[in-house]
Amino acid sequence: MFKSSFPTIKTDELILRKVKPEDIVFFNALSSPETSKYEFWQPHRTFEDTQRFLETIFQRYAEGKYFDWTIERKEDGEQVGMISFHDIYPLHARADLGFWIVRRFRNKGYATKAAKALIEYGFSKLGLERIQSLCAVENEPSIHVLEKIGMKREALLEKYVRLNVDKTKLSDVYMYTIFPEVKNGI
Repeated sequence: MFKSSFPTIKTDELILRKVKPEDIVFFNALSSPETSKYEFWQPHRTFEDTQRFLETIFQRYAEGKYFDWTIERKEDGEQVGMISFHDIYPLHARADLGFWIVRRFRNKGYATKAAKALIEYGFSKLGLERIQSLCAVENEPSIHVLEKIGMKREALLEKYVRLNVDKTKLSDVYMYTIFPEVKNGI
């Protein structure tokens, strides 16, 4: 999809840009236990773990089917989080949306603004017909963002994943969706 050039997406306050090797310190901090407690992936314990994660991102870029952006504030270039389209299925015109915000930048609207921009981009430039997001039922801040950007709770997936908060049990997740005809309201 983006094999020739990777898009930079700008809003009034944010820049969503391609991840760079020098982002390693930021991504190591972003993977804190607090940030990743409701996630399905293991937090990075070392810089080597983060380096492997970045190498995976760069491989995904080369494959052109999974896209990660770092979220920066326009005013000072400070990184506040990450947002992605993953599990992109061009045949089905579908992608999954995910986002992570560093704790000290939460509740400032960054996830909402970045997600709105990415949804608009997905529908208008990529021709997506469905964007979905999985969210742990306990993850109230993310549920709030997903509902604020116009996504609707479509399903409850019971005993779906093992979350970092408790790897001993399978946890339930909600599936949220949005379609092009709905995005005009966001």
